[in-house]
Amino acid sequence: MGFFSRRQKRLARKYTAGELKSCYHYSENELREVAENGDKKALKRAMKVHGNIEYAMLFRCTPEYSKRRK
Repeated sequence: MGFFSRRQKRLARKYTAGELKSCYHYSENELREVAENGDKKALKRAMKVHGNIEYAMLFRCTPEYSKRRK
């Protein structure tokens, strides 16, 4: 089993680096809003989205991603 999940790899391949960055900033803002509200379920959901986007961005930097693009 690899470090990155299928979902994260799919996100990395489907979206450009700029789109992932935009989604990352959007998810950070959503995390701040949810944290202010104090809703634990919403916070857990927002953290999952934020983490997937962050790991997708990291996957784009790996040799595995570069090798598969060729």
